[in-house]
Amino acid sequence: MKKLLMLVMALSMIVAACGNKTEDKHNDSKETVQYKLDDGKKIDIPKNPKRIAVLSPSYVGGLIHLGIKPVGVPASTDQTPVLKDKIKGIKKVSEDNVEQVAELKPDLIITYNTDKNLKKYEKIAPTIPYDYAKHNYLDMQVELGKLVGKEDKAKSWVKKWKEQTSKDGKELRNKLGNDTTVSVIEAFQKDIYSYGENWGRGTEVLYQAFGLKMPKSVEQDVKKDGWKKISQEEIEKYSGDYLFLPLIKGQPKPEFMNTESWKSIPAVKNNRVIEVDAQTFWYNDPFSLEVQRKYLKEKLMTKSEK
Repeated sequence: MKKLLMLVMALSMIVAACGNKTEDKHNDSKETVQYKLDDGKKIDIPKNPKRIAVLSPSYVGGLIHLGIKPVGVPASTDQTPVLKDKIKGIKKVSEDNVEQVAELKPDLIITYNTDKNLKKYEKIAPTIPYDYAKHNYLDMQVELGKLVGKEDKAKSWVKKWKEQTSKDGKELRNKLGNDTTVSVIEAFQKDIYSYGENWGRGTEVLYQAFGLKMPKSVEQDVKKDGWKKISQEEIEKYSGDYLFLPLIKGQPKPEFMNTESWKSIPAVKNNRVIEVDAQTFWYNDPFSLEVQRKYLKEKLMTKSEK
């Protein structure tokens, strides 16, 4: 009887210990930390978020590069060939479908501060509304690292990226000349845009990473806001010595490319227009940036020899 009593007591202690471990694990999953938002407010977020819904496509690649697999990403992310394979198996959601997001049962949501459903998302889970224009592309990757406890990994990538692109930039400037200018102009739907230094389309690589110059018109009129809608007649004004033109595969080329005014632009006459796949150049996450870095450098070096 005594031995039986001791066995029962021992089993009870084991069960209790297991119960405590389960409770501790449960508590760990609910542990929170404070995170400072772009508007200065602080909110409590999970210390180790497990189910992150990313509703802003700009930040999908950055999180995956940090080793974080979201539970949901925007359906539009599927359109870029760089990320398509990396988001296989991840639920694709509409940025405007609150119900779809709620079904993911996220413990953290990432979106833009301009999201019209922001208040609704805040009721589902702690929500981080990033102001896209407030962060340059390198700072944004570090910020994502802070958010998910991977700041050191993000900073390590930034360091390697700066070292590589610094070498690339010196090589390009030696080849092209220090005063050579480059610009990015895109026809989007029925409008035409000129882009500054932090608006995707390869601008971060060309201007910030490689250190190439903008035309004075872009410096004066575009850089501050990041982009400017221009007329067909203004393309030459915002065109650099080398002109990058993002195009979507399978779609007709812009009508302005058939005009005499287009053909008279120095970059066009000198065969210095470089067409790029728009969908590959939409985003500025580490995966996309590496593809862009190699392509832009190779094209510039090749064009400079003709």
